Amino acid sequence: MKNLTVKTILDVTNGDLLCGNKDLICENFCRDTRIISNGDTYIGIKGEKFDGSYFWKEAIENGAQCVIVSDIKIQEKEIEQYKDKTIIKVKDTLSALVEIAKAKRNLYNIPVIAITGSVGKTSTKDIVANVVSQKYKTLKTIRK
Repeated sequence: MKNLTVKTILDVTNGDLLCGNKDLICENFCRDTRIISNGDTYIGIKGEKFDGSYFWKEAIENGAQCVIVSDIKIQEKEIEQYKDKTIIKVKDTLSALVEIAKAKRNLYNIPVIAITGSVGKTSTKDIVANVVSQKYKTLKTIRK
């Protein structure tokens, strides 16, 4: 399994490391503090009703080893309190997520099939994955 380091994330997002380890490996990413697992990297996405970046402390309390937040104000005393964790600040977390996904995808030299449209994507994806898996090792997106 190929993974991204904090240094790579900083490079591709043009982010600022507020505290933490540049060599830390970020394997799993999550945008929901309610389902975060120990060791995950939390990305605070801004939605219509709230900005997920403001939930960064909750993410750490729930097990995140690294958090990526938008350009929000984090007090120096908060950084000191969580200095054993990694906190990255970026201009826009959604744009950062896109860049992180590109960087992760570029670690692998394998074909990708993308299915788009407004109707039937899940069924089509399942059918295509079933056919392709008859000859090749195949991965597909699963719903949670």
